[in-house]
Amino acid sequence: MFSQAKDRFFTKKNGQTVYIVRYHFNEEAKKTMQEKINRMLVTEASRMAVY
Repeated sequence: MFSQAKDRFFTKKNGQTVYIVRYHFNEEAKKTMQEKINRMLVTEASRMAVY
């Protein structure tokens, strides 16, 4: 499964700490990343509205 995926990563430096973030995604996904992010934002906003 993962052996076929190309390694995708980026680095982020925060002060003297360097984070290496590796990511993967399903190339056959039905929803775009933007749609997923929008759904997460709406869900989080509705949770915060309760408090």
